[in-house]
Amino acid sequence: MNIKNSISTTKEYLWGAFKQTNSPTMSAGKSKGIITQLVNEFADRSRSDIKKWRQALQAFEDPESPKSVLLQDLINNLMTDGHLMAQIQIRKAATLSNRFMIIDKNGQEVEERTELLQTEWFYDMMEHLLDSVFKGYTVMELTDPATMKWELLPRRNVIPSQNMVLFEAGGDKGIDYSEPAFARTVISRTNMDPHGILNDIIPQLIWKRNAQQVWADFSERFGIPLVSAETSITDEKELKRIESMMRQLGRAAQAVLPEGAKITIHDSSTKGDPHKVFLEQITITNNEMGKRIVGGTMLSDDGSSLSQSEVHERTLDEKIAESDRRMIEFTVNGKLIPLLNTWGFGFQEGDRFVFDRSEDLTMAEHWEIVSDALQHYEVDQEWVSRRFNIPIIGKKVTAGATGSPTSASLSKQTALSSNFH
Repeated sequence: MNIKNSISTTKEYLWGAFKQTNSPTMSAGKSKGIITQLVNEFADRSRSDIKKWRQALQAFEDPESPKSVLLQDLINNLMTDGHLMAQIQIRKAATLSNRFMIIDKNGQEVEERTELLQTEWFYDMMEHLLDSVFKGYTVMELTDPATMKWELLPRRNVIPSQNMVLFEAGGDKGIDYSEPAFARTVISRTNMDPHGILNDIIPQLIWKRNAQQVWADFSERFGIPLVSAETSITDEKELKRIESMMRQLGRAAQAVLPEGAKITIHDSSTKGDPHKVFLEQITITNNEMGKRIVGGTMLSDDGSSLSQSEVHERTLDEKIAESDRRMIEFTVNGKLIPLLNTWGFGFQEGDRFVFDRSEDLTMAEHWEIVSDALQHYEVDQEWVSRRFNIPIIGKKVTAGATGSPTSASLSKQTALSSNFH
C-alpha cells in the first residue's frame, strides 16, 4: 500500500498546524510541530554485512512502501570508523571555514544582514545541509522561532521520494512535510542521489570492519605463542604438576620442570604474513574512502611528495567543496531567506547569500591586487579597512597637495592651456 494513501494526517491537523505557525503567539513560544509526534525507537546496532546492506537498499527503493530505517541505521553504525569521520570533517571544513556574506542587488555586502546569519544555529544548519551530501537528504524543523532553534528530523523516519516523515520508522503513517502548513517551519534538501555518497562505500566499510575483527581474533589466538611440553613421566600427579607449571609459563615465562621434560614454543604470529593479509585490505579500503569523499588520499595519509598533496588539496577546495558551497547558496537563497522574512528578519528584494571566493587568495596576494587597483581606481576606504583590518582615518596628504598645485600639475595645466588656444 502506498504511504500517501494511508496517512493519518487529517485536514484538521494541517489547518491547526497552519494556524499555529501563523499565529503571533508562536514567535514567543515553542511550537508543537512534526518532531514532537515522532516515536522514539531503538536503532539497529547489530553486526553489518553485505546481505544486510542489500536488504536495506531494497527497502529504501520499494516503489509502494519505501523505508529508510534500515539504510540509515546501517550508515550510522558504520560511521564509527575514524578514517571515514576524518574525511568527512575535512570536506565539511572546506566549506564551513569559508567566509560568507549577504550582498544586495548591486553586489555590495550588507554587513547588518550578514550578521543576522553569523550565529550558531546557522552554522549548525549548514552542517546538516552538508550531511545531505553524505546521507542523501536533510529535513529540519523550526521548533522555537524566538531563538531560531532548528531540529533535525530523524533521517530513519524520512521518506524523501514522497516528502514524508513517518511517525514510526517502520510504520505506514506520517506527515507530508511539503504541505503549505509547514512552509514557515520546515527546510528540506534532497541530494540528486537520495542514497547519499556514503552508500557507495558501505561495502568497503563492511569489509574493513571484518578485516579488523578477524585480525583482532588472530592476535588474540596467536599473539601469545603456544607452548607445549613433552615428557616420559606417566605418574598422573606429576603430569598435573607439569600442566600447572605450563600454565604459569604462559603468564610468567618461567617454570621448573622435572628431568626429562622438554618444552617447545610455537610462534605462529608471523605465519602467513598477517600484515599483508589484513593491513593491505584496510589500507585499500581507506584509499577508496578518501577518493570518494575528498577526491584524493593525501589529505589525511602520508604522501610521496608535497606537490601531490597540494594537488589533492586544490581538488577539494576548488572543485568538490565549491559544489558543496553552491548547494548551500541555492538552499539558503531559495528556501531559507524567504522563510526568515516571514519571521521578520527584513531581508530586501535582491539580497543574496554568497560565499566569499576571494578567500581562495592569500592575504598577501589579495593585497597586491588591491594595491595595483588603487593606482588606477578609486576604492572604497571602508571596504579596504574592513577587509585588511586597517584603521583608515582618511587619505594621505602628499607634499604639494595642500595649497598650491605641484609643478607637475602646473606643467600639465600649461600644456592643456596651450593646446586649447
